[in-house]
Amino acid sequence: MGCTGGEGNGRWRRGSTATWPRAWPGWRFVQGGGASRLFPPLTATEAGEAVAHLLHQSPRQYGIDVTRWRLADVGQVLSWLTRRSLPGIYKVLKRLGFSRKQAQAFIRSPDTAYALKWRAILAAYQDAVEHPEQAVLLFGDELTYWRRPVVRAVHQRRGQKQRRVVNRPGANTQTRIVAVVNACTGQVTYRQRSRVGRFELVAFYEQLRQDYPAVPRLYLVMDNWPTHKHPLVLEAAQHHALRLLFLPTYASWLNPIEKLWRWLRQDVLHCHPFADDLDHLRQAVTRWLDRFRSGSRHLLFFIGLLSRDDLNQYGD
Repeated sequence: MGCTGGEGNGRWRRGSTATWPRAWPGWRFVQGGGASRLFPPLTATEAGEAVAHLLHQSPRQYGIDVTRWRLADVGQVLSWLTRRSLPGIYKVLKRLGFSRKQAQAFIRSPDTAYALKWRAILAAYQDAVEHPEQAVLLFGDELTYWRRPVVRAVHQRRGQKQRRVVNRPGANTQTRIVAVVNACTGQVTYRQRSRVGRFELVAFYEQLRQDYPAVPRLYLVMDNWPTHKHPLVLEAAQHHALRLLFLPTYASWLNPIEKLWRWLRQDVLHCHPFADDLDHLRQAVTRWLDRFRSGSRHLLFFIGLLSRDDLNQYGD
């Protein structure tokens, strides 16, 4: 038999703990203080740490012959989850802040000289920061894009058909870009051609020296594409007094210009409308890159070479 008391409309059974605050006024009651733990005998913090440690191990270390953790496997290994159902285990993990996520591909650089090469790049960067009139550090790379647009997600009304990206049959003609970004100013120098080989790199190195004619120490960071180490290319670099610094192998994350390509893809190449007009596509890419011909602090911020505080303080 229930009864209603006080000012509210709540209902409780006589003698239940809900009546205690009214029965003993002035006493302090902690809501849920007598409830059992959700993760006995662990606290929420301890339970979260236990789950995190488990998920970073291989199931095979626990005698489970699979490559990815399943809810049943987690419940089997963690004793405080053994009596819970699969939905119960899911709710516990969700409450602790765990969810199912797409894995990310990663290759650890096998370069035995990784630390040595990276220290050389950092030293060049420090030289460029401390002596801007005497030293310049450039991060370089190449990009290939095609006539056909890259299909990516776009905004569309829910429940409607997907937006169509116009395409046409025929050769999917490629275009190559070789470019560098100044690590201190954000200035971009680039060259766009149908193909980029050793002869184009030789011409590009001459273009770099024309952009920085009075800089005695011109550092150029490049990846390990074999063409970068072709004798003709190395001779051109020496002729124009370029100090080549090669990245550790399979370590593209050390090259900030990769984020410039990401930005270009997002703004111009994804779902572009120029599938039937390659010249217009190339012109669109040229206009986009020309924005950075005189340097850009916002670009430095985007590629990770400038902090937000410095960007807000000095502007673009």
